[in-house]
Amino acid sequence: MYMPDLDHALTVATLAAEKAGKLILEGLKTNAEFTLKSDASDRVTQVDFDCQKMIQDMLAKEFPEIGFLGEEEEQISANGKLASRSSAQQSEVRWIVDPLDGTMNFTHRIPFCGVSIGLQINGEMVLGVLHFPAFDWTYTAIKGKGAKKNGKEIHVSSCAKFEDAMLTEIFSDREARGKKVSYPPVSAYRRFGSAITSLAFLAEGLVDGTVERCRMWDIAAAEVIIREAGGTVTVWKDDEKDPRTSLTCVASVPKIHEELCSFAKKALV
Repeated sequence: MYMPDLDHALTVATLAAEKAGKLILEGLKTNAEFTLKSDASDRVTQVDFDCQKMIQDMLAKEFPEIGFLGEEEEQISANGKLASRSSAQQSEVRWIVDPLDGTMNFTHRIPFCGVSIGLQINGEMVLGVLHFPAFDWTYTAIKGKGAKKNGKEIHVSSCAKFEDAMLTEIFSDREARGKKVSYPPVSAYRRFGSAITSLAFLAEGLVDGTVERCRMWDIAAAEVIIREAGGTVTVWKDDEKDPRTSLTCVASVPKIHEELCSFAKKALV
């Protein structure tokens, strides 16, 4: 099995995220046109597609042996052809990319949006990059080497009690629509409208936990960043065989994780 040099892979992935970020910055200056995917809250713009193509082209040029799974299309194999979902699931080494997380924010010119690039080997996330162009924030991690923001080490908070925690999201607006959402007795909630924003803030120690109902590309990069920052991540997939399946991600500081997982299982009915 092909094994890339992870330090070099991180360098290239970071450059790709930053280059795509420039497109996002330009788009934030205008009222971006969008089309709908599943419903009125599930938007996609030309910037989503342009960013994904730019990222895929840069990564494929440097690492032609590595597959690619992006939000806006099916799996792209190393030879540039679309692969079936089954072959996507079987890829031993692949990039998992959300070219523009927080598209709804983006279309309203709200700057909590950015790029997520993760590298998965044998089902495990080993490298992650999150880039927020409006703020020039870049979060990175390689398994076993810690997590960083703009080159400086970061760590999750020391929150030890559930009732003292600040949580974010507790499912998206789209997932909660028409359903009853329960909220646990914690100190505060914040909602940023972007999975990678909540997850990055957790890794940095700004918030203490989050519950996301999302897809693999929303959490791929953040998963390794949070783990390397000392956090805990639990993922329940709706369909283990489908790489594009919906999933529930519970991420938090270690001491409240069990309680947050217990809450997440019964929070949305």
